[in-house]
Amino acid sequence: MTTNTTSAPSTFTYVHRVCYSDTDAAGFVYHGRYLEIFERSRAEWLSQRGLSPTKLANEFTMVMPLRELTMNFYKPGHLDDLLYIDQVIEHRGRTQVTVKQTAQRKLPDSEEFQVIASAVLHIVCVDTNTLKPKAWPDCVFQDE
Repeated sequence: MTTNTTSAPSTFTYVHRVCYSDTDAAGFVYHGRYLEIFERSRAEWLSQRGLSPTKLANEFTMVMPLRELTMNFYKPGHLDDLLYIDQVIEHRGRTQVTVKQTAQRKLPDSEEFQVIASAVLHIVCVDTNTLKPKAWPDCVFQDE
C-alpha cells in the first residue's frame, strides 16, 4: 500500500522512533521488529484505559493470546524514522477481536503520511484458569 493519507485514521496513535536495535544490516527496520512495535502500541492503548496485561490477568483472570496474524510490508522503515502506529478494532466478537495496525511515517516537508507496514491480528480473550475462550470485559473497549 503506497497510498498516502493526510492524517492518522484512528483516534489512538502510538509514536515510535526507530533506533539501531530496530534495524538490520542494511539499515532497514527488521521485519520482526514491527511485531514488537505493534505490541508496544497495544500495551499503550490498554494503559490509556487504565489497564495492563497484569491487571487483566489478576483482576479479570484473562490473557490475550494472538490466534492469527497477517502482515504486509510496503516500504522500508529507516533509522530515526518516527513511526505513527494506528490501530482500529475492525471486528469485536464475544471472545475474539480483529485489530488492524498500520505503521506510517510523515513524508519529508509534508503533512501527508506514507504507509510502510500493516498487520491484521486476531486476538482471543482466554481465561487464565481454564485456558478456554471467555467474553471480553467491556472495560477493554470503553470509548471505542
